[in-house]
Amino acid sequence: ITYACDRFMGRRPTIILGQVCLITCVLAFVHGGSSNNSENEDGLEYYMVHYGYAGYKCFASVVFITSFQYSGELYPISCRVAGSGLSIGMGRLGAVLSSLTYEWVKQAFGTWTMFFYLLASLLSLDAILVTLLPFETRGRPLSEFVDDSREADPLCPCVERTKHN
Repeated sequence: ITYACDRFMGRRPTIILGQVCLITCVLAFVHGGSSNNSENEDGLEYYMVHYGYAGYKCFASVVFITSFQYSGELYPISCRVAGSGLSIGMGRLGAVLSSLTYEWVKQAFGTWTMFFYLLASLLSLDAILVTLLPFETRGRPLSEFVDDSREADPLCPCVERTKHN
């Protein structure tokens, strides 16, 4: 899926599409799992749980691979290893803290669904923030120096960036 998306779209649109798909998977999982018919194999909720679970596993990989690729191409050679390492390290830290956060949210609200609603809202915020990223790395030569970096057009034409000279 990542390869197919990358062939026709840039890195930023691929990440946004992956996150929108993740949001639908999370919400389907929550709706299907919190209903009383989730164990009935004939019910829609049963399929929503399975779509949510399998879709999340699939689209999380799309977002991870594309983000990994983007972070590797974003930085100039002089700081590429440090920038990519920092990006990957923050992702690993988030992975470690997610299970603790799940337990804290479940204890605070008394239900498992609140964690997934929080996750869907954070994915929404992240998708919005990706539209503001200043660089599109697909199809561009990798820069050797910081001065070689050029901003791309914004994904949302209504968002204007001011240039400071």
